Amino acid sequence: MSPAGEALVGLLVAVGAVVVLPLGLRLLGARVVPAPRSAAWPLAGACAVVSLLLPRGALAAALAVPFALASAVLLAAGARLAARALGGRRGGASPAGPPGAAAATTASTTVSAAATTTTTGTARATASLPASTAATVTALVLPAVGAGALVAERAGWGLLGFSGTYLALTVPHMLYAGFGAALVAGAVARLAAADRLAVAGAWGVPAGTALVLLGYFVGDAAELVGAVVLTLALWATAAAVVRSAARPGGHPAAARALLVTSAVVVSLAMVLALWWAAGEALGFAHPGLDLMAATHGVANALGFVLCALLGLRLLARDRAAHGGAAPTDHDRTSPRAGARRRPA
Repeated sequence: MSPAGEALVGLLVAVGAVVVLPLGLRLLGARVVPAPRSAAWPLAGACAVVSLLLPRGALAAALAVPFALASAVLLAAGARLAARALGGRRGGASPAGPPGAAAATTASTTVSAAATTTTTGTARATASLPASTAATVTALVLPAVGAGALVAERAGWGLLGFSGTYLALTVPHMLYAGFGAALVAGAVARLAAADRLAVAGAWGVPAGTALVLLGYFVGDAAELVGAVVLTLALWATAAAVVRSAARPGGHPAAARALLVTSAVVVSLAMVLALWWAAGEALGFAHPGLDLMAATHGVANALGFVLCALLGLRLLARDRAAHGGAAPTDHDRTSPRAGARRRPA
């Protein structure tokens, strides 16, 4: 990869670590992530960005450590969420939330409820919960993979047989495909609980990302299989978004525009991912890493993940303003003492 390509990858990491990750955590809320509004999250990301500006060595690696620690907190949150969801399903009760939180209407109005509440109001909503939870757990776990790669790359070390460009590219992939895409797919599966494409996308994004990671160790053919699964999953999520936006009413215009933009962009950008993976596996001509970063990378980072998260944030605010559950970035996960919860 050329110096210009490396600089572009660094810029994408900066946007992912300082903007995308904190924005996604605010959407998840305090019932999933500790202190999602804390300045510690973007500050940890800023430390990672500064580490990329320094020559490889001990200082650069040390500056990447706060981001690694923040990612470890998210890893623990993901494990806790998975255990809570599995425990709730085995016990037949909601793993979190006040009495009466089983009402499907209330649960479906917030993104955080998608990650934390087992809905028993309808069979369709219940059926979608494992998919949305699996996607959310994936979003919380995979930044740790990118953070480990960042520390190793900044120190000039190898990691599991990889070094240099492989490690550098792992960081944005885990921020956008690992965290961003999985979080979006899980949110769409919850908000479009009756849409089988949305549910398929929420299952497919974690599966495809895992297969791509496995392909690093197994070979290009396995990575191609992962790219196909991930592409089909994101296309399914995109189709669910467009289908939902096409229904009359319900979504504010700005949120709808952002979500549809994200759906269109990811549908096109993943064609490039398929081209590159197929070219690597089958040996025909395909774009180089610099071109992939400038096209596929920028499109997925800004046009897909960032637009989708902004659209979901606007949607959550609109639902709250019209009497739905409050957005989770205000940390209103329980009523104040003596206060009565408003009906949904």
